[in-house]
Amino acid sequence: MALANLSVDRVVTEALALVNEGGLEALTMRRLADRLRAHLPTIYRLVDGKDALIDEMAEAILAKALDNAETADPQWSTRVKSLAAGLRSALLAQRDGARIVGGNYAAKRANLTFVDTLVGGVQAGGLTGERALWAASSLFCYVLGEVLEQQGAAGGETEMLEGVVRAGDYQHLASSPVEQLLDFDARFEFGLALLMSGMHPGDRCG
Repeated sequence: MALANLSVDRVVTEALALVNEGGLEALTMRRLADRLRAHLPTIYRLVDGKDALIDEMAEAILAKALDNAETADPQWSTRVKSLAAGLRSALLAQRDGARIVGGNYAAKRANLTFVDTLVGGVQAGGLTGERALWAASSLFCYVLGEVLEQQGAAGGETEMLEGVVRAGDYQHLASSPVEQLLDFDARFEFGLALLMSGMHPGDRCG
């Protein structure tokens, strides 16, 4: 396929589809070129290697996260929670989405726009300076970590946990509804509420 018939968007779309089919490990520049029926140098002229490609893939996911969020709500806490939920939804919609976005610091439009909007929401709640940045970062990393856990779950974990706990070596787990560790929706909402409570006036550390 000639360079004129390809675009970065098309390359990214097919790369994300390749990951959906076989996981992030299945993504190589050679496989992507074969999928696009293009010469490998053609792909490299559009994206400068796999790291740059993953940056573009993260950009596409974060653009969807912004689309998912209700950022016009007048209530700052609603905006922030919506951004967190929108990010989670976009990550879960893509296989290995958390791995693609995690550690991505590329200075690209969707990435910066998402973070800027999140920081703005936190600032509207009363935090300023480094605290606003740290709060936004904590929230972003919380969502990434939760999705990474959920996407890494292969099934059967509940039975395994219950079996280990029944052995009697872990008294605190035994006294808890351990199966709830794998209720990812409920624990996400709980953790999000916990983080949000620390951003309200009068409930902050320091």
